[in-house]
Amino acid sequence: REVATFATLERSAEGLCEILRQTDLRLASGESTCVVVARSEHGIVGASVGDSEAWLIEAETLSALTKAQSRKPLLGSGEAQPVGFSQPPSTGLLLVCTDGFSKYVRRDSLMRELPWIEFPVLARKLVELVRLPSGDLWDDVGIAACRPRRQRRGGR
Repeated sequence: REVATFATLERSAEGLCEILRQTDLRLASGESTCVVVARSEHGIVGASVGDSEAWLIEAETLSALTKAQSRKPLLGSGEAQPVGFSQPPSTGLLLVCTDGFSKYVRRDSLMRELPWIEFPVLARKLVELVRLPSGDLWDDVGIAACRPRRQRRGGR
């Protein structure tokens, strides 16, 4: 809710970092990881703190957009240090995920399976890549996926 109140697609990486810094000071209790990403025709901008990640997957290459983030202190500590990132426009798949996915997924399996998964079921299928034989998960898993809309014929 904090981010949605202030964020727009025109935000810069530094602007998103400032939103996270303000949110960090307003949270009354609890601590959390956070990744905020805005994608538009101008590119991808974001900010993060903690151990959740944002990945851009394009042309069989996985780029960790959040690789420079500060893992601690977390959002809600009053001392979080959000780190911004930006990326030129891309037709790649944007994945934002918790560490329950990023730490345990085998990247070779991910890259091998991605082309065969239909987008509407992508997040659910990706969770299966980190599920233990018992059916349990190593940790909580959250995944959000975003891809650019395909242009319709005739420019509509």
